[in-house]
Amino acid sequence: MTGMIAWLDSPEGATANRIGGKGASLARLGAAGFPVPPGFAITVDAYRRFHDDCALDSAMAALLAVGGGRPSPAQVRDACAPILEQLQNGSMPRDVADVVAEAYALLEERAGPDATFAVRSSGVSEDSAGASFAGLYESYLNLRGAEAVLAAVRKCYDCLWQPRAAHYRAIKGIDHRKEAMGVVVMQTVPSFVSGVAFSLNPVTGAHDEVLINASWGLGEAIVSGLVTPDSYVALKDGTVAKKDVFEKHMRVVAVPGGTEKQETPANLQNAPALADEQIARVATTTATIEKHYGCPVDIEFAYDGAGRFYLLQARPITT
Repeated sequence: MTGMIAWLDSPEGATANRIGGKGASLARLGAAGFPVPPGFAITVDAYRRFHDDCALDSAMAALLAVGGGRPSPAQVRDACAPILEQLQNGSMPRDVADVVAEAYALLEERAGPDATFAVRSSGVSEDSAGASFAGLYESYLNLRGAEAVLAAVRKCYDCLWQPRAAHYRAIKGIDHRKEAMGVVVMQTVPSFVSGVAFSLNPVTGAHDEVLINASWGLGEAIVSGLVTPDSYVALKDGTVAKKDVFEKHMRVVAVPGGTEKQETPANLQNAPALADEQIARVATTTATIEKHYGCPVDIEFAYDGAGRFYLLQARPITT
């Protein structure tokens, strides 16, 4: 498995060029002792086996001809059509499927019989200082079994060539021929509360403040705009400076095979998603990660029902 799998608790090979931006960040955090869920990354070598097996290079001429600058979405959509058509005829190479299934079996043994797993896209250029790709690549949550995981990996590979991702690459001047997809497979956190935090307050520009947004359930409710999350401001030593609590009438929760939107229980709708000590934990952790990265960062975090804290992502703040 050496060439196609990198475990998230090992710094070996934890670079964006090998396992994508998200995977490299998680491996870096895990190796430094931060509370990252157990998992592994499927390296870009596996993706390139898939890419070559599908003969995608032969379908890229129209997209490469679009060039950089600011092509219209319609131009990019038409240029991606031959690639997406080619993908319909492709399949996962057997050797890649076997390696992923073997790694998944080891992760399942490590996580326990009741664990479920997330499959998360991790593009080579993703979560870099100049390009975040936030919301452009896919994640699949609460999966169980090698077959379901492999199906989600295949969807992650396909999403690299969706028009919205290709359009963003064109605007950012990223060479389509050099882009590749790593994939993170990690234990799903049964999030009771999820949120994001910024080590530089994007509202005020203050460098000594951490801005935290949090809501009930999975972070998808915040990212998708389903709710207005609570907003907290804390100093980097954990001192809580400001709390704005909003009605959070909906949440996203894990269900077998995926997620679903649910009405938030009445007793939680207007309650603070984070207690003061949890706000302090998020703020001090975000500040520590900023020092570790050497630049302002934003993070994704979760607390499970037992109050355990997890880091799900960290990346440089892009402008």
